Amino acid sequence: MNAELLMTVGGVCAFGITLYWVRRRELREKYAAGWVTLASLLLVVGLFPELLRTFAEKAHLSYPAAVLFIALTVIYLFAFAISVTLTTMYRRNVRLTQELALVEERLRRLEERHAAAERPGQ
Repeated sequence: MNAELLMTVGGVCAFGITLYWVRRRELREKYAAGWVTLASLLLVVGLFPELLRTFAEKAHLSYPAAVLFIALTVIYLFAFAISVTLTTMYRRNVRLTQELALVEERLRRLEERHAAAERPGQ
């Protein structure tokens, strides 16, 4: 199996897997867009390997080095975007946990006041 066929098959499989997980609501559309873009890139490079060879020639890289360079660049960018999103979600989770603790404390105080007001003789 040559690299072009592998990239084409990989692109088709990536499309299928992405659509499957989106339909099951296990993958948000926000992330699916990145995976579909990656699948598209794999598919285009697999179907038109001349594009990658042209890029390799213009960048003065060998063909395998160009494939590795592009793959690592895409992986880095996608991983960085996921890291930023996870950081945002972590901070939001911390803030929501703090707000929940404050609301629970307020509720506890209100319940104590209500219970005290219902007791006769006070």
